[in-house]
Order: sequence, then structure tokens, then C-alpha cells
Amino acid sequence: MFTVGDVMTKAVVSVSTEDSVAQVRETLAHAQVGVAPVLDESGGLTGIVSVADVVNAFDCQVTRVMSTEPFTLAADSKVLDAAKEMLDRDIHHIVVMEKGNIAGIVSSFDLLRVLVGEARAASTGATRRTNPQAHVGDRIVIRGHSVVEPERKGVITETKGADGGPPFMVQWLDDPNSTPHEVLFFPGSDAEIEPPVS
Repeated sequence: MFTVGDVMTKAVVSVSTEDSVAQVRETLAHAQVGVAPVLDESGGLTGIVSVADVVNAFDCQVTRVMSTEPFTLAADSKVLDAAKEMLDRDIHHIVVMEKGNIAGIVSSFDLLRVLVGEARAASTGATRRTNPQAHVGDRIVIRGHSVVEPERKGVITETKGADGGPPFMVQWLDDPNSTPHEVLFFPGSDAEIEPPVS
């Protein structure tokens, strides 16, 4: 499964809290980027500014038009988790941090490219980065998409596909009396297979 660090842009162009809107507009145009982190005098992240923020703005200090407290993720965050955060927060860029420093920026386009590739690979049966094979007794974890849709864990009771592939019959651990359900699993989605605990 791809991480944000696999798909982020590593060559980050940043601007200073001391810069004017005109300076930021020029920096973004020269670097041909649509967004830049805004750093304070000590190099700390204080905001993020986009072309949309500065294109028609009066010339003032960038701190007056930037988005403050930008959302950040670690480089080892999963692409799907980053995409969910973008949707939930209605944002198009996330600053990626490693050990307190900016490691890169990931855009909605970066994530969409990966997710479309994974969907295409799933629909064509192409070899995937994560192996979808499972065995009876393996656990499957399916993450919920919101607070009201919790994570579910189950045990695979039967594999119906070739060589241990999907679909799987799953007995949910939170409802051991229910009939096993058929679950399709595609790596890179919201499900993972875990070997049984020894």
C-alpha cells in the first residue's frame, strides 16, 4: 500500500511570514507551483498559501491571506487516509512532516493518481503491490469511513477465490453469532489482512 511519502512532492518551495502578497505571487509563478508553506523566522510552519489566495489579493503581508494552522501528516501515512482527510477538511494540499521538518507536499491530484491506478489494477486483475491472498483463520480489518462507521474486525472462515484470493467469507468478531458474510477485498482499499495471532 502506498504512503504519502511515496507520492509527495519533495522539492518544496516555501515563503516567509515577512513576504508580501506580491512577493509570494512572484515566487509561486517562478517556481510554477500552486501552493507553498509559510514559515516563520525560525523556520516553523505557520501557514499555507495558494495561488487562489494571492491572485486577486491586495498587496499586504502574506499572513493576512494565508490559511493558518495547516493540516499535516507524517510521511508514513497511507494514501487513502490522506484522501479521506482532504475530503473531510475540504482541502487540496497537505504538508508532509518528518521529525518536525517539512518533508514534502501532497496534493489531491497526487492521491487521485494513485487511487485511480489501484482501482484500475483491481478491475483488470493486474499484480498489486499488496498481496490479496488469505488463509482460513487470518484476520481482516476494515476501517470505517467516519465516526459513525466504526472499524470492523473479523476472521476469514473461507476463501472463495483462486489461490486464497477474494471474495472471502468473514465471521465478524463483534458479532460472533452472525452468519459469515462475503467480503470482497482489494489491497489499497480500506481493508487489510493480518495473519492469525499465535
